[in-house]
Amino acid sequence: MVRNRILWAAAVAALTAGLSACNLGKAPEPTPDVNALYTVAAETLIAQVGLDKTQTAMANSPTPLVSPTPLALLTSLPTFAVGAGLTPFGTFTLGTPIPGLTPLATQGNTTAGMAVGCNNAVLIGETIPDGTTMSPQEEFTKGWSLQNTGTCAWDEGYSFVFKSGERLSGNDIKIVSSEQFTDPGHSQAFVVHLQAPHLKGEYKGYWQMKSDAGEAFGALVWVDIIVD
Repeated sequence: MVRNRILWAAAVAALTAGLSACNLGKAPEPTPDVNALYTVAAETLIAQVGLDKTQTAMANSPTPLVSPTPLALLTSLPTFAVGAGLTPFGTFTLGTPIPGLTPLATQGNTTAGMAVGCNNAVLIGETIPDGTTMSPQEEFTKGWSLQNTGTCAWDEGYSFVFKSGERLSGNDIKIVSSEQFTDPGHSQAFVVHLQAPHLKGEYKGYWQMKSDAGEAFGALVWVDIIVD
């Protein structure tokens, strides 16, 4: 308020002095309108105050943020070379080849194995889906593909045997020759010839690998049919 009053008074004094200087040596002129002088001074003061506020606001305004540069999108995934000397797991079929073998990976599940010593086996594929309907006394074959995930080879003396439930007239499969051996990291398919019972109902039989020491190991697999 004090500053405003000083500016006001200075503006009035300046206008008055100017008018007096211009009138030296001339005939007296009519007395100037004091109200008009005050009006001009007031307008000058208001303009100065407005300019001061504008400069202050500009000085206190925050610096606008710089928009970040968008990151480039990943349009393709990197590729990795296969290690030199890497050999895919082999597959040996014991007995009759298995038509219609379905890998379990495509079904979204895997039957985990049970390790016993250096022996283990994991189910990786099978035929005849669970709940398949059979006619009374219908003959069929069921196949399982097992991968040797242990550290011992399945050699002479190993077998794929009936464990529990319904045997369905199936016989055990024994490994008796070197052509039937399965090294660790490889897989082998076992095909069992079965026959449905003559009575209606659901039948389920379990099978498993057995070592040359007579110990059951690996995945416990099964056949599950409905006789109708």
